[in-house]
Amino acid sequence: MLRTLPLLAVLAAATAPPARADEVRCPPSLTVQAQPEAPGGWSPYPAKDQHAFAGVTLVEGDRASQMAAPAPAALEPDRSLRRGRSEIRQWDFPAARRDNVFLICRYAGTQATLAIDLPRTVRRCQITEETDARGMVLDKPATAPQFLCR
Repeated sequence: MLRTLPLLAVLAAATAPPARADEVRCPPSLTVQAQPEAPGGWSPYPAKDQHAFAGVTLVEGDRASQMAAPAPAALEPDRSLRRGRSEIRQWDFPAARRDNVFLICRYAGTQATLAIDLPRTVRRCQITEETDARGMVLDKPATAPQFLCR
């Protein structure tokens, strides 16, 4: 049984559609190493926690300085459209943008994030998120948000 798990992981990776060189996607989950701070007399035992993809923030400017700020200045989407029980937000980028744009991937149940500079070839980012009947994006959706930059 133990030998079949690595084989299944390889098969799943092999059957996944190949990503184009100019596509950027957030990883579907994030593993965080949790190191508890123990009060005197207690022994801390670290753990690894798995967190599902929850959403994105797009930011313009220098990634190092923006991430050091208490709250990076998020770019507003260029378009937002509701379709049934989902909301689609889209950011468009000109061919000759002057400033760097980077992506912050957020995950449920943690403040840990991932960030990456978008290649200059990326022209559009789009996220589709599940909403309630009033059109509000759900905090705990049944399906993970779908996100892609290309």
